Amino acid sequence: VFIMTASSSVVKLTARTALKNNWLKAIAACMTVISVFIIISGIASLISYVGGDTAAYICEAILCFLLLFPLTHGLVRFFWRLLFGADDSPLAVFYFFSGKAEYMRAMRLITGLCLRLAFFAIILFIPAKIVDIFGSARVYDLLDIPIPLWTSNLYYLSLFLKTVATVLLFFIMLRYYAAPILSVADEEMDASEAIHMSCVIYKRTMLDFIYLFFSFAGWLLLSLTVIPLVFTMPYFIAGVCVHTRFAIAEYNAFEERKATADIPKYVAGA
Repeated sequence: VFIMTASSSVVKLTARTALKNNWLKAIAACMTVISVFIIISGIASLISYVGGDTAAYICEAILCFLLLFPLTHGLVRFFWRLLFGADDSPLAVFYFFSGKAEYMRAMRLITGLCLRLAFFAIILFIPAKIVDIFGSARVYDLLDIPIPLWTSNLYYLSLFLKTVATVLLFFIMLRYYAAPILSVADEEMDASEAIHMSCVIYKRTMLDFIYLFFSFAGWLLLSLTVIPLVFTMPYFIAGVCVHTRFAIAEYNAFEERKATADIPKYVAGA
């Protein structure tokens, strides 16, 4: 059953209203996260000179997992509280580093999402990997046979399969978009419940969220030039938070109506 939430124009208007007197704080909060990402990328680049690309990728993945992702989760919390009038400092993005309990709570959610990402990525990219293996010269060297002429066409097949896998992975992971927001909205909710509820809500508000996401396409493309990112990032995150707020409200209202409809009704004299 699909539940219609507020339109994208209403979501964007609400997001702009929430940001109206808070742009500087929102930009500062986003810049903190961006700065940490740049530092991590710089560390990875330095390591690549010493230990090679593989060591750099591993280092970058570990630092993102342990530092950047909890910080981003804190950024989501900052914007969610901003919608409700909280006057948090931009440094509130470090909330999940304020104590062991807070950090572990964030890491449970992040680990759950990363494991799902890895699982689906492995499954979806298996066909492309198989094609890459058969298109590799090393395979035929090991078998000591000539490289077939048709292997030159496998590059395009591999590229197609990787593109399809990437698109499918993107849409599969979209269903978890609300999990970080649900986690900060209800601090008593554990990671598995937040992930499950995100899937439930997305299943019923999927079309509205996809439409909202692609309505930001122009802003997201503009962000590729990096500099506008300090303005587009707060707008996008606020928009997603606003949409999720409406989606949660609509879902709760739908469940209440459903529960009320299931209650037997008796009419006197019937």
